[in-house]
Amino acid sequence: MNKILITGSTGFIGKVLVDNLLKEKKTIFAVIRHSRKNRNFASKIKKKNKKYIPIFFKKNDELFKKISNIKPDAVVNLATNYIPFPSHREMSSVINSNIIFPTLILDVCCKQKITKFINLCSVMQLNNNQLDNPENYYALTKILFKKTMSFYNEIYKNKIFLNLYIGDTFGPKDIRKKILPEIIKNYKKNKKTTILTKDLKLNILHVYDVVKGIKLLINKVNKSENYLIKSSRKIDLFNVIKKFNLKSKKKVKMLWLNKKGNKINRINIKNIPGWKEKRNVIKDFYDLLK
Repeated sequence: MNKILITGSTGFIGKVLVDNLLKEKKTIFAVIRHSRKNRNFASKIKKKNKKYIPIFFKKNDELFKKISNIKPDAVVNLATNYIPFPSHREMSSVINSNIIFPTLILDVCCKQKITKFINLCSVMQLNNNQLDNPENYYALTKILFKKTMSFYNEIYKNKIFLNLYIGDTFGPKDIRKKILPEIIKNYKKNKKTTILTKDLKLNILHVYDVVKGIKLLINKVNKSENYLIKSSRKIDLFNVIKKFNLKSKKKVKMLWLNKKGNKINRINIKNIPGWKEKRNVIKDFYDLLK
C-alpha cells in the first residue's frame, strides 16, 4: 500500500508516523485543519519530501470535494480531542473531532478505492476490562465512532476495518502534559513534580513501537479485527526516580502524595501478529533527563 491518508498527522504519534512512512517512500495525504501554525508545519515537511501532500480544510463541508479524488489505499485515523470530561461549551468540539470528522472521512473513503481503515483507540474505552465500557466522556465518543465503523463494515464487507487500542505513550520531543514529559520539563526548570502516590504503576509504550504496530496493520493485516499493543514492562515510577537520583548530581524533585494507587488490568484483546516491543521507555526517559 503506497498511498496513505492520515488524520491527526500534526499530533505526537502522527508526526512520527508520517516521518516513518515518508522514509519508506509512501505517498502521504495529511488532512489538516487550516491554521497558520499548521501551514508552517506542513510547508517544512513539503520542502523536504514531495510525497507529502497536505490537504487543508476549514469546514467539514469541504472534506468530500478535497478527498474524493485522492483514492488512497489506506486511511489511518489518529485525529482526537482529548478532554476526559468536557464542559458544555467543549462538548461540540470533542464530538466533532472524535465522531463527526472521522465519520466524514470514513464515508468518502469507503466510496472510493480505499482497502483499509485503521482507527486508533484508547484503553479508556475498556474500563474494568470490558469492551466498549467508557472510562470518561472522551472514551464514550471514541466508542461511538468505533460503532460507526462497525456499521460501515456491514455495508462494505470487502474492505478491512481495524481498531488498535493503546494506552499511554512516550518518546523524544514529547511536550504533551503527560507524567514523564512533565517530570523532564520540571527537572530542567529545577521545579518539583507532584505525583498522587508512590505506588503508581505505569504501562507506557514508546511511540516508535506504536508506529511499528500501525505499519504492520497497513502492510500485513488483511482481516477486520480489534488489536491491542501494550508494554511488557510495568513502570514503578517511585523506583525509577529513586534510581536516577542515586546516580545523578542534580536530583529530580518530587512530591509524593498518599492517594490510592492505580491498577493495571489484564485486557483480553489480540496482539498484532508479528509485533514485539523493542524500545525501552525508561532508558529514553533517563537519556532525556541527562
